[in-house]
Amino acid sequence: MIKTKAPLLNKISAFIHDLHNVKLDSETLHHASLVVADTYGTAFSGIQTDAFRTAVESIELLFGEDDFAVWGTENKTSLLGAIFYNALAISSTDFDEGHRKAVGHPASAVVPVAIVLGKYLNSSQEDILKSVVAGYEVGTRFSMARVKEKITTYSTGRWAAMASATTAAYLLDLKPDEISHAISNAAVLSPAMLGGTTDVSTGSMSKEGVAWAVQSGVQSALIATDDFSGPYLFVDDHDDYNTDILLSGFGDSWLINSNYFKPYACCRWLHSGIRAAEEIRKTPGFEFNDIDEIKIFTFSRAIDLMDEKYPDNTVKAQFHYSFVVALMLLNGRLSPEYFQKEHLKDSSVLELIDKIKVEEDKNYSNAFPENLPSRVEIRYSKTNLITKEILIAPWEFGSHPDASELKQKFELQTKKFNHTIWDSFF
Repeated sequence: MIKTKAPLLNKISAFIHDLHNVKLDSETLHHASLVVADTYGTAFSGIQTDAFRTAVESIELLFGEDDFAVWGTENKTSLLGAIFYNALAISSTDFDEGHRKAVGHPASAVVPVAIVLGKYLNSSQEDILKSVVAGYEVGTRFSMARVKEKITTYSTGRWAAMASATTAAYLLDLKPDEISHAISNAAVLSPAMLGGTTDVSTGSMSKEGVAWAVQSGVQSALIATDDFSGPYLFVDDHDDYNTDILLSGFGDSWLINSNYFKPYACCRWLHSGIRAAEEIRKTPGFEFNDIDEIKIFTFSRAIDLMDEKYPDNTVKAQFHYSFVVALMLLNGRLSPEYFQKEHLKDSSVLELIDKIKVEEDKNYSNAFPENLPSRVEIRYSKTNLITKEILIAPWEFGSHPDASELKQKFELQTKKFNHTIWDSFF
């Protein structure tokens, strides 16, 4: 019936099912390994955030005790609980990778599912990686195929459940009809979210709703094995998605290969300005102590993320342009340890924020979301001016970091846990 009534969704579901018989090329599998390792590593920063520490207090009440590990902690809980908390940890720092076409973070939605569920099912390493590639592909396609006029939020949680459901469905080896039910339930049961500015400018610990979307996606896949039906006409009988975009080139290449990684532990929209500040900081003759004024020119969406002059909690800080640029100028790097409460009241940071103005550049706003350009101008010693424009954020597709750089990022986060197991992912 689904094949006849919902041929578009059926095509996606059949493709996921048939992927078991497809051998992925070695380059894609290797890149997927890099994505998995990088994403797993961010969980170890995430478990140190206020958001994770607060949420994990309820782990036993919400999910009970079982044998599934919450990475980097002594907590053991149910399969669903472990996936939820690992996803929450990954998304809590905003150090996880993403994809420009998704306008969000597909790996945070699929890696915790692939590792936890894959281990439970004794899946091979190749199948775990293929499940990541599949979930990444489907989630990103659904996000980028949304009709722009109907997009109310760019929060990852709005579409991440479909990615999670796909990864779980592949590992569970669901039939095409079951996959259709899993994806359709995941689509309509995803957290609605309120919008990028409301979700994050308030300092909401739920941020982009990733962990809740992941939970919904996995639940949708698991109950589909028992013939729990979903609203499978959500694509074929509605106009929320551009189906040409959704299916164009499906299976010809893999979107995971064109992802971006993050060198800085904050919102991706701020990375071009941070890189500009970093390069200015290295300019010969630049005197940090003589700064008179800093101007950041960027696109309007990045400005909308700030609703106060100073961030008053650690989540707001991850999306606050003035705060992150001040941190970069002061410290020369922007890793997760700077997003702790003590840094919010650091007088050196606050004094530098007082010198920063963030303004819109219309050309940059027109370039969003395909590109995230910014320009930083710093006037110092009254007469000296240094300007740096960054049109493409660092570590984008086309300028991916090499494995050694990603390994360094991984070990920065995991070494204090005596857990530097980078090589086990390859």
